[in-house]
Amino acid sequence: MRKVAFLLTALLCVAACSGHLKSAVKDGQIAPSFNDTLVTGDYLWVRGFGAANPNHKTDSQRRILSREAAIANAYQRATEVLYGANLESNIEIVDAVSENSTLHTSANGLLGQMELVSTEYLDDGGCSVIMRISRKRLQEAGHDIKE
Repeated sequence: MRKVAFLLTALLCVAACSGHLKSAVKDGQIAPSFNDTLVTGDYLWVRGFGAANPNHKTDSQRRILSREAAIANAYQRATEVLYGANLESNIEIVDAVSENSTLHTSANGLLGQMELVSTEYLDDGGCSVIMRISRKRLQEAGHDIKE
């Protein structure tokens, strides 16, 4: 009887986890492959990444700011899905590291209703987040996205 209960619980967990983005972090690093966006029957799922600034003195500073950058990146991905990509960027690359890069975010209206589902930190202080918004809300706002 316990085996049957265990199997049913395991099946329910697999079924519950199958309809959203999976982790992009493996062994403390970015996984070799992952999805950035996914449209399911109920939600638009987006992933964002944020890197830690090595100049910050504490792990807390690096984690907090990399999380905020990851959330901003997720908003950007959702905007690209809903409105297309028309981005203007000013980034200077020095020794393969971006410098003087400024990210301004504003999530008003529809995208401000996105829900933060998960946050994962990388070994180097970077961050990966998964956010979602219900397709019902999107449809009510006139966005009919396809799976």
